[in-house]
Amino acid sequence: MKSKILLVLLGLFLAASIAWAASYQVITQEAVIRKDKRFFAPLIVRVPYGELLEERERQGDWLRVSFKGAEGWLHISAVQEQKFSLSSLSGERAQETTKEEVALAGKGFTPEVEKAFRDKNANMRYDLVNQVQSQKINESRLQEFIRIGKLRESGGAP
Repeated sequence: MKSKILLVLLGLFLAASIAWAASYQVITQEAVIRKDKRFFAPLIVRVPYGELLEERERQGDWLRVSFKGAEGWLHISAVQEQKFSLSSLSGERAQETTKEEVALAGKGFTPEVEKAFRDKNANMRYDLVNQVQSQKINESRLQEFIRIGKLRESGGAP
């Protein structure tokens, strides 16, 4: 009898601890989990838009999270806390956003704002903007640049 009560209490404790852990959804096109609480810290893993992450710890604007077995630090600006909603139990479907809409929102654009801007600036070379945005920077080259340039961030880990 005591073992059954103990198992029930253990189950309730585990369920409560899971409920208390904050969950976050990536709201940027791609979030980066880093080794330390710094924007220049070495990359551990990239997390695509829409993925859910569980908070392990929070220090200021930095969250320690895990993703597919990798654990590290992520800046709070890349995620939005997920609130439990009873509507999710009733079968209501949330409105989804495309990756393109997320990218535009991150730049402060909506399709309407971008169209108005293009109409006012017809001679602008948008192909060059797209070319710059398509560049991918190798993480090891970025870390070497930071090391050689002796770049430091205020706050965060050394």
